Amino acid sequence: MGIKSFQGPKILKSKKICQDILVKDYMFKNVITFSKSDCIYDVMRELFEQKISGAPVVNKYGELVGIISESDLMKNIVDGQYYNLPISNTKVSKYMKKSVDYISPDRTIFEAASRFLKLRRKIFPVVKSNRIIGIISRVDIMYAALKIRSQMWNS
Repeated sequence: MGIKSFQGPKILKSKKICQDILVKDYMFKNVITFSKSDCIYDVMRELFEQKISGAPVVNKYGELVGIISESDLMKNIVDGQYYNLPISNTKVSKYMKKSVDYISPDRTIFEAASRFLKLRRKIFPVVKSNRIIGIISRVDIMYAALKIRSQMWNS
C-alpha cells in the first residue's frame, strides 16, 4: 500500500511586481519642447547644447503635434547644401514628424522596453490627456531595471 500525502495542493507563489516600476516614476519631467514656427538653426543649437537626440513639438496649449530629431535635422542640412539655402530660415514644421509614437505614464518599464525594441525609437514623449508630462529614453529604462533588479530577479 502506497503512502498518501496529507499536505493538500501546492500553491505556487507568484512574484509580486513592485508598484514603482511605472514610466511616470522614471521619466524626465523637465522636457525641452519646440513649436512648429521655431527656426531649425535654433533647434539644432539647443539639441546640441543639451546633448539630446530629439524633442517634442507642441502647440500653444502644450499639446503634442510632432517631434523633431537628429535625423530630421540631417535632412535639413542635406537639403540646405543641395538647394544652397541657409539653415536659419527653415521652420521646424517643414522637417518634424507629425505622427508621433508616445507612451502613457501608467505603463510599466517592461512595456516601454518592449515598445522601444518594436518601434526602434530612442525616446518616447510621455503623454496624459494629449499633453506632454515627460519624456523617457532607453537609458531611463536601463536605469529603472538596474534599480529594481534586487527586488525582482535572483541575483
